[in-house]
Amino acid sequence: MKRALTVFLAILMVAALASCGGNTTTTTASSAAADSAAASTAAADTGDTIKIGYISDLTGSTSVWGQAGLNGAKLAVEDVNAAGGVLGKKIEVVPMDGKGDPADSVSAYKKLVEESKIVASVGTNFSSCNIPMAAVADELHVPILGTAASNELVTIDESGKLHPYSFRMCFIDSFQGTVVGTYAAKNLSYKTGAMLTVAGNAYSEGVGSFIKTAFEKNGAKMVASEQCQDADTDFRAQLSNIKSQNPDVLFIIMTDYSKIALVAQQARELGMKCQFMGTDGWDSAELAKAANGALEGSYYLSRIGFNSDAAAKFGERYKSVYNIDLEGECLFGYDGIMWVVDALKRANSTDPVAVRDALENTDTFTGLIGTLVMDAKTHNPAMDCAIYTCKGDKFEFKEIVKASDIK
Repeated sequence: MKRALTVFLAILMVAALASCGGNTTTTTASSAAADSAAASTAAADTGDTIKIGYISDLTGSTSVWGQAGLNGAKLAVEDVNAAGGVLGKKIEVVPMDGKGDPADSVSAYKKLVEESKIVASVGTNFSSCNIPMAAVADELHVPILGTAASNELVTIDESGKLHPYSFRMCFIDSFQGTVVGTYAAKNLSYKTGAMLTVAGNAYSEGVGSFIKTAFEKNGAKMVASEQCQDADTDFRAQLSNIKSQNPDVLFIIMTDYSKIALVAQQARELGMKCQFMGTDGWDSAELAKAANGALEGSYYLSRIGFNSDAAAKFGERYKSVYNIDLEGECLFGYDGIMWVVDALKRANSTDPVAVRDALENTDTFTGLIGTLVMDAKTHNPAMDCAIYTCKGDKFEFKEIVKASDIK
């Protein structure tokens, strides 16, 4: 068993965050010798500043998430530097707009490595972006930390081989799909279900397949399955087909909250009476309001979010600084920077390869998003999650589902 060391993220400027530490194991740096030559050109030891990249959708329809993550990352930088920095240096976050697009995200990562000389990069929050980024990170030897990128292929390729430079900070699609399907059948007692997914979207199709398996494993039946295109805004044809099967629940597996709201509104316009259920792609403070009542009583699964004392206090600070609604991605942005800083300390080096080794040898990391129990063989964490339900113009926390309770 690896020995866990307690990492204290004591913050001088904000006493409310003094307990946000992480437990991690000692770095072995086993691969540093083999890869140090390839990584030396990317080392972020530039003068008195250590640079950490941040890639996300900073513009476009889902930029509310990317901007929230960047805001959280900036607050982490502020806290680390106020506490004296790391390895005798200040840290700096260098943001780059991946636009929620795979090609743009890969280009952003390459630019950060080659021009900004980052030590690691936090982001993105999309599996479809992190999957191609993982292969490039393996070539450039600079680690990436996906935030809400939950598809299995983010860290392991199709042949089952580990991407050594790709990590994630969230539960994987198989886990959340299993939780949603199981919860719908067992806890909510739905007997029949239908599904709407986005064709060609790795997240949507992947989670959907696991929901179906778990839903039917627990005695329910999936009676309809429809797909749409990413650019679609009219879903009436698919919804009409689903309506004809009269399901108890419709699983809407998307990541664009504006389109989720459209699906729900159009379904109600067609007279559909079934309940709706979703995954962490629903995790936006804007969703319930955008649906204009169409999502009343619906459920989705996501991270615990601001439903812990530490995260709640951070949320108060975040709102006071930015004067905007809370988005869970700000917690990922904060913790992503803190996990890199933790790795820098344990590696005692700004060499990206040594940082990679420290990340891989993390046992547990405790931050605002909760405690991540890391698996060095897959770079995937196990973590508890939460169920939320829509009441009026917002989603409210309902209950925690323990990772240990899901089989």
